[in-house]
Amino acid sequence: MKATGKRWTHLALYLGLVWAAGALVVPRTYRIGFGHGLGLDVDRLPAVAIGAAAMVSVLAVGVAPVGHVVRPCRTAGGRLGWAMTVFLGGTVGLAAGIGAWRSGALHVGGPAQRAALCGVPYALVAALFIAGVTVRLISGVAVLGVVAYGTAVTHKSQQEREMRGLMSGTSLARQELLLPDAPAGYRVDEGNGNLTVDGFRVHYLPYVPSAADVAFMVTRDSGRGGDGITEMTRHLGGGGVEMVLSAHRDGMLLTVTAYGTSGPADRDELRRMLRTARPASDAEVLRALRRPAA
Repeated sequence: MKATGKRWTHLALYLGLVWAAGALVVPRTYRIGFGHGLGLDVDRLPAVAIGAAAMVSVLAVGVAPVGHVVRPCRTAGGRLGWAMTVFLGGTVGLAAGIGAWRSGALHVGGPAQRAALCGVPYALVAALFIAGVTVRLISGVAVLGVVAYGTAVTHKSQQEREMRGLMSGTSLARQELLLPDAPAGYRVDEGNGNLTVDGFRVHYLPYVPSAADVAFMVTRDSGRGGDGITEMTRHLGGGGVEMVLSAHRDGMLLTVTAYGTSGPADRDELRRMLRTARPASDAEVLRALRRPAA
């Protein structure tokens, strides 16, 4: 019973000291390197490196009970490896949490509360080294949950900021950026779309090079409009055939244009695009307008 009580004391001190190291050292290092933003000042890199080294040193030297809790840490090399692992893993979790906080999805109170929370991801990573399947499982799920949540909300926030910038250059409302699913045999031509003052255009690439070229466009409907789908076919020079299908919806004009010289476009698929066009998600709009990374 006495040995069990001593083990729980060691565990509490172990996790408490790791948390305290993160709560005391990390906020100061963050302020030195990043100030009040998320961008790292290159001139402050040496100070950040010193702060990181200080955190690793505090973990390796200051967490005295680690040798009683983590068997490999009974040697100096083992303690240093453990300290670096806890620092790196905790920093990843902290970065995800900061991203969520900056996006407005996470409310953490004032400076004291934020400093206290800085130590949490390091304590969670340190808990992964405690013997016992249950403890490691809970800690692992918590760490992965923090990273996944922070990454997701940060990405969402970045998309929303980019969309606000794009919408400032068009008279279309956000819900008027309509988009149909790609027609059979096609995919969205990423980065070749266009958002103008009064129109949103998306181009589709065929999987078969000889297939017709297809584009979908939403514009303001300045006329009275009408019911149903109208279709116009034009024979162009060089044997090309252009099909233009259009439909009116809630003050908008939806147009599908297909041009080909060998393989004619599927009329049923083009009509389906007009009937099923729905408000595009942020990710879909950005994928259509933004050129993919090289």
